[in-house]
Amino acid sequence: MGNSAELGEVEDMVLRLMASDSQTSFSFQGIKRALKLHQERLSRGLSRLHSQGYVFKDGDGYLITPKGKRVVGRMETESKRTMVGASYIPLGVDLAFIQSQLKGRWFGGMRWLGASSRGDSSSLKWVSEDGEIQVELKVRRDVLEVALMSYPPNEETRAKKMASQLFVKIVNAIYGRGQNQEN
Repeated sequence: MGNSAELGEVEDMVLRLMASDSQTSFSFQGIKRALKLHQERLSRGLSRLHSQGYVFKDGDGYLITPKGKRVVGRMETESKRTMVGASYIPLGVDLAFIQSQLKGRWFGGMRWLGASSRGDSSSLKWVSEDGEIQVELKVRRDVLEVALMSYPPNEETRAKKMASQLFVKIVNAIYGRGQNQEN
């Protein structure tokens, strides 16, 4: 990335993660898990990035700024994206309610990472406890997709299993809520 003289290894790692989806507000715990960093190192790194204007903190977590994006440059994050499941969302299902039920939640070995919204689409992200696997739920109008965003080459089977379990939980939450609304 052409490290700026003022950025260290931790700051570089954080910016690269945040650049993977610049609209996502990343939680502290999610960043810590995804990058496998000790909380004190991460806290110092985020503080430096914030003071230099590369990230800012909002109510949901940390976002990369345009200045931070310029430092990172273009990143190719879609190359490892693996679709796990997709479903149409039934009419009458309150998507805001479903998203509120999923946001911040842990599912099995998947821990909350962050969320973003753009126009008529939104995405929610989780990371495995060991930080090796990232899964994204993308909702666009009446379709949801669950995809693996990253995983080690030797962990594809485990990654697909974890993402599939998350997909089942999400579908159950949607259809369970839809059934409750009809009763």
